[in-house]
Amino acid sequence: MELRTMQGKRSFTFTAAVSAILIGVLLVTLLFTGPPRPVHAAAGYAEVVDIFGRTVNDNGIELVDWQGYLANPYIKLTVKPPTSAVFPVTINLTTQGTSRLMMNRPSTMSATGAAKTLTFANAASTQEFNLAIHPDRVGGNGEIENHTLTLQVVQGNNATSTQSIAIRVLDQDDNAEPTMPLKFDYRFDTITNIFGDAGVKAATEQAIKDWFYFFDEAPYDTVASGAEQMSLPGDNWQNSISVTNNAAYNGMWVFLRGINDPYSTGFPSINGNYHKRAGVQVPGPIPRSLATILDFYTGFTPFTSLNDEDYYLTQMPGASCTSNCQTDLLGLIAHEFGHAVAFHSDWPGMAAYVASGGANDSEVIAYQGNAVPLDTSYHIPEANSQNWDRLSGQSGGRSHMFHPKRWMMTKLSLLIAENAGWKIKKTLTPFLAPSIVTTSLLGGTKGAAYSQTLSAKGGVPFYDWNLISGSLPPGLTLDRFKGTISGTISGSAPQNSYTFTVQLRDYDTLSVPVTKTFTISLNGTEPPTDLVARYLFNETSGMTAADASGNGLNTSLSGGVTWAAGHAANAVLFNGTTGYGSLPSGIVSGLNNFTIATWVKVDNTSNWTRIFDFGTGAASNMFLTPRPGGAGLRFAITTSGSGGEQRLSTTTAFPTGVWKHVAVTLNGTAGTLYVDGVSVATNANMTIKPSSLGNTTLNYLGRSQYAGDAYLNGGLDDFCIYNRALSGSEITALFNS
Repeated sequence: MELRTMQGKRSFTFTAAVSAILIGVLLVTLLFTGPPRPVHAAAGYAEVVDIFGRTVNDNGIELVDWQGYLANPYIKLTVKPPTSAVFPVTINLTTQGTSRLMMNRPSTMSATGAAKTLTFANAASTQEFNLAIHPDRVGGNGEIENHTLTLQVVQGNNATSTQSIAIRVLDQDDNAEPTMPLKFDYRFDTITNIFGDAGVKAATEQAIKDWFYFFDEAPYDTVASGAEQMSLPGDNWQNSISVTNNAAYNGMWVFLRGINDPYSTGFPSINGNYHKRAGVQVPGPIPRSLATILDFYTGFTPFTSLNDEDYYLTQMPGASCTSNCQTDLLGLIAHEFGHAVAFHSDWPGMAAYVASGGANDSEVIAYQGNAVPLDTSYHIPEANSQNWDRLSGQSGGRSHMFHPKRWMMTKLSLLIAENAGWKIKKTLTPFLAPSIVTTSLLGGTKGAAYSQTLSAKGGVPFYDWNLISGSLPPGLTLDRFKGTISGTISGSAPQNSYTFTVQLRDYDTLSVPVTKTFTISLNGTEPPTDLVARYLFNETSGMTAADASGNGLNTSLSGGVTWAAGHAANAVLFNGTTGYGSLPSGIVSGLNNFTIATWVKVDNTSNWTRIFDFGTGAASNMFLTPRPGGAGLRFAITTSGSGGEQRLSTTTAFPTGVWKHVAVTLNGTAGTLYVDGVSVATNANMTIKPSSLGNTTLNYLGRSQYAGDAYLNGGLDDFCIYNRALSGSEITALFNS
């Protein structure tokens, strides 16, 4: 049976799905391995140019698979035919490596890739095409998929040549689960038993999780068993039944039922009861239960594959189908549940949005470039291309830039869904504005080779780097694609330092370029004398974190450790049970005054878990914990066990799931604790110094000296140790950088 999509009140067009977060997330410009371009272009050589006017043949094309299961941004490219070819010229574009690659219509999709044909009347003619990739749920944050774009150039005299260009896909998936507890209730699927099929059930639950992945919602107050009631329709929307929850829950209860006629839809409960936290009603308001109703036509079968390499096989609902008629369940549920979770008149905020024609949402207007209305059935009208999601070119319906295979969430549909009262996780990569992450550059030596790569995050990360003022040391150049400053510095460079400003543009024509000024000092490659060690954690594999200070004090990692996007570039993540880092022996033993600063994201704050713990055991150590027995952030140092600790403590609970900058300084006997650049605790009587601990042999990141304490469940980024107490303004500068 095939699902009927209601043309009345309870349907909308959007674009759905998920995967995963850290949160907070960094993009380092990537190297390309495209084929070499001939020094003298042959008659059959075609040129592919991006929106910045860069020829991409040599460097390749970069796509991104954003966090979460939603439509990814496309890349617009222009093809120039060979200037000396015999016209007319036909160029056949094909992709290899995955079935998930797609090009704007007219084009085809298949198991081997996408295909599109361009024709050129003369050497002055050009043709544009758009390239994108469907999301998947495999791989990890920071991994790279390598694929290929092939251009077959057929000249008017039938002479044929073939070129290839590298396609690299930056995977930002974090494979995280929603933070909201979800309860799926199939007890009342007694008419069609559609959800009795294991494939249907798996696709259903995944589609609903895909929505909640994007919501920044913590659990609510517990709803008692039997306290939540809702009415579910029967066949032909008759013979409704009253249902209730049969267990206590503190998240979202989802009722699911199959019926026969007249349509499928979803809706929120309207019983007057709304979710609360600590006894206070949550803004929105947020109903305590949601429902999705499915109606299939006879003759259609559910397509339940969750393998995204099968995306090209998916079909939307359509009664006009005559053979091999099937409906993609993942997209279908995402669509119909979208009515329940947001796109429905029973959400007051959505009703207000519809009444205004979208004019009351400045964030949507700023993103899309125009107000986006919803029709009376709470769809985004797809007939007008102005309503297609600007970055992905998709509408979530049957009419958009690419082949309508599956209802997909888009950035636009999620921004509109906020009007229902949900808070979207704006730390996820689809919502990050572009920014330059690099804060400073190492010095160089006249006459010596030099190479440093600028890094960035946010936006659509096929970045363009440019020098807009000042000058690089003579002999150095800036690679526009990679952001790498490299070359051999002239031995006769007239200055001892060079200050310049770089501009970053992401692949979004509406983005505002960002700039940052840097200085490269010459004949000064030594690290700052006050920096003992610095761990950027920008590695992508292995069990060693390099010391970026130049002092060679690398960190060894053990147990459950992974690499993922962090506050800036990558970060090291500890699994909370076995993962930790070990710094070299004696790393703080020579310190009297000091600063230790780091970015930390705590995912599950267990009592006494450690950010760091340096010492020789429980009797002699210095540590920083986000939760000392239920209190707030605490630094302690002792040479006589817990009873002799000298402390810096806060009473404010340390947050979870977000990156926070923490720092502790000691200047003489004055200790200061900082969070996000602000002093939160001081102690003027700290007489124990790191040097008092002797030769520290157990210098842990994410692990305690006490065997019974929990390991850190979370991540660290840019961990620094200084041999002096940085000032308050310097700590603030670290946070702001």
